[in-house]
Amino acid sequence: MERKIYSTVIALMMSLFINAQNSKVGINTANPTETLDVNGASYTNSLYLRNPGEPDKTGGHFLATSKNTLDLYDPTLESSGLFNYINLTLTGVPFTGLTDYDTKIDASKFLVVVHNYSFKLNNGSTEVALDYGSNGINDKIQGSPNITAFRSNGTWHITANFTNSKLLDYTTGYPDGTYNNFTIDLYLMAYKYLITKQNINDTVQDLGGTNGSTQALSKPSGF
Repeated sequence: MERKIYSTVIALMMSLFINAQNSKVGINTANPTETLDVNGASYTNSLYLRNPGEPDKTGGHFLATSKNTLDLYDPTLESSGLFNYINLTLTGVPFTGLTDYDTKIDASKFLVVVHNYSFKLNNGSTEVALDYGSNGINDKIQGSPNITAFRSNGTWHITANFTNSKLLDYTTGYPDGTYNNFTIDLYLMAYKYLITKQNINDTVQDLGGTNGSTQALSKPSGF
């Protein structure tokens, strides 16, 4: 029994190399390059980090959290996932559409993107028309769609309307805008800031009437 234990200890020590001069420990490597250098798979129930910190523009730390542990992600326990799909249905919308709807989603923790939308009547019918210029006449033209997510006062807001156009009930022959009970379906993706976080400012670039192929656009900060 003693011989078996002794052999096990020897085998363990053979795989553990210590560089005393540099205070580096290597497992299955004779030339450790870090304080602890493991050449092979490792298994642990908990991993503690002394100072994970926040990533910054100069590199910083990699873990965007104030915690000192790396936890196994469990969607059944978390309040939100990394990629959150949201089908937001708003009823009783007036013919002017949405101008500023506050989703209450924290803009410091999530990036919200509107990837699709639809306008319907309150009964689910899609017979919705647009009155350009709000003149009560079917001009057979429409303003440009303005369906966007934007940050305001720390949360994500939604705009869903058409520039210079109002919504009309197509089934009653283009009325004068008295119908004010539309339904808007918004399909959102809320991406949780977790692994990386760059401080990227909003950018405006003037192409000077060109298609951009001959201009060197400025690279956004953080990339």
